[in-house]
Amino acid sequence: MIAHFFGMTYKLTDTLIKKKLLLFILLFFFMNLGINPAQGQEKLQEEVMVIAVEVPVRVIHKGQVVKNLTKEDFEIYEKGIKQKITAFEVISRKISISKKLSQEERKIVPKKRLFLLIFNIFDYTDAVGEAIDYFFKNVFTTGDQLIILTEDKLFNIEIGNSLSEMIFNLKETLKKYKLISNKNTFRAYRDLRHEGDRVLSAYQDRTGDINRAIIMFYETYLRIWADYRRQYFTPDLDLYRSIIKRVKQIEGEKWAICFQQRKMFPGLKNEGRLGSIINYYADESATTGLRIISTKQRELQRSLNISYKFPTEILKNLFMEANITFHLILMKSLRDILYRDFELREVAQDYEDCFKQISFSTGGHATFSNKVTEALKEATEAEDYYYLLVYSPNEDQSEKKRDIEVKVKKRGIKVIHLKHFFEKEAPPISITDFKAGNKAMKFSFSNYKMIKIKGKLTGIADVKITLFDKDSEKVFDERKTLNLLKKEAHLSLNFNQLKSGNYFILIQVIDKISNEIDVFSKQIEL
Repeated sequence: MIAHFFGMTYKLTDTLIKKKLLLFILLFFFMNLGINPAQGQEKLQEEVMVIAVEVPVRVIHKGQVVKNLTKEDFEIYEKGIKQKITAFEVISRKISISKKLSQEERKIVPKKRLFLLIFNIFDYTDAVGEAIDYFFKNVFTTGDQLIILTEDKLFNIEIGNSLSEMIFNLKETLKKYKLISNKNTFRAYRDLRHEGDRVLSAYQDRTGDINRAIIMFYETYLRIWADYRRQYFTPDLDLYRSIIKRVKQIEGEKWAICFQQRKMFPGLKNEGRLGSIINYYADESATTGLRIISTKQRELQRSLNISYKFPTEILKNLFMEANITFHLILMKSLRDILYRDFELREVAQDYEDCFKQISFSTGGHATFSNKVTEALKEATEAEDYYYLLVYSPNEDQSEKKRDIEVKVKKRGIKVIHLKHFFEKEAPPISITDFKAGNKAMKFSFSNYKMIKIKGKLTGIADVKITLFDKDSEKVFDERKTLNLLKKEAHLSLNFNQLKSGNYFILIQVIDKISNEIDVFSKQIEL
């Protein structure tokens, strides 16, 4: 049961007529002014090259925001050269909209806003569902833009639908994905229990090499933990970079709300029989000089330390680059397992500090509470207070990367700002126009980079499509690498072999030239 990509078409826009018309208008304009068109073009280019660099700056003293500073309190440098501050503004913003506004007035608030909702959760709970209800009914307004992310997968919810339908679709998509995700996780737990039973069997029956059985147990433990860590603790930086590039193209306020649930992983019970046997043989191997088991134990403990490998600085700078205020809601998982020798334990609490740093540096609010709706309310009322400095560079204005330093003429304060400023880049590869129904689906993608290959402009995209049925079983999984000769590509697939019904789809496209990525996921009906 393999479906193949087919029906690929392309779309190009012919702008030749428009260009000729524009040239005619420009020539007429310059002739009437009595100047040379080339001179006017040169002057126009000089004006276009004037760049205004905006630098958000947050000033902290003893954990509190420093307010009421003036332009004279700041100095800004690019590559060590002092720059003139041409504009200065104090920004005070919060998510919540004035309670004095009526429900109808709230819908027409002109403020442009984008929300990035991040669900780093182990379980979907009623408390998370209630917070989703609150967000859409009390925070989200007509005109707001939305990006939803979980476990490095983008969820695509139709904003054009009714409010109740949007809420239902998001909840059902989260539930479905967590079923798929946790199914793989608990399958790994069973593998771990199986290796533990082999150790017990070798100990009880004196069959086989118990030392070897313990080593196999730890190797399985390390493999399962590595997969779990990759799934829950290792952010896809390429995806985050692509998201930030998209966000930078958008005007208005940008807010991230991260629902971060403490992750659970099975550990050996201290009082369990299996743990006692393994510790006994670990001590025994250490006294005989072999130390293999104790070495494996230390290797596992080192691997459980996540924070030292977590890309805190990279993520923090990405959110600062797009001026996204990052609110953090930390939660506890209530899940348990009924395994004789294992218990679910919270792992990597120090990992939470990495997210707290991102929140602190972007002016966000961080709280730990399983009363998720109340924590969300607090975040929406929290003030992000910062200073916006604007300058026009004295040096080469064509540079895409600028090294910036801001100084404040006050003692004992902490100045938080982006150290490296990047010019806006072209948007990355994007999946668009997805449609599904009647056992078929189609979508487009664009904004991929093209280079000359054998004299022709060509793009290269790696496309992976995975389909899950209502029981979270994988029913389709195919990957193709495509050569793209036009600026926009259209793909369509038929699934005639599948039964009609509801499915969950994941589409991942990677631009092989720029290494940009886009991910699409949605509940669909075929």
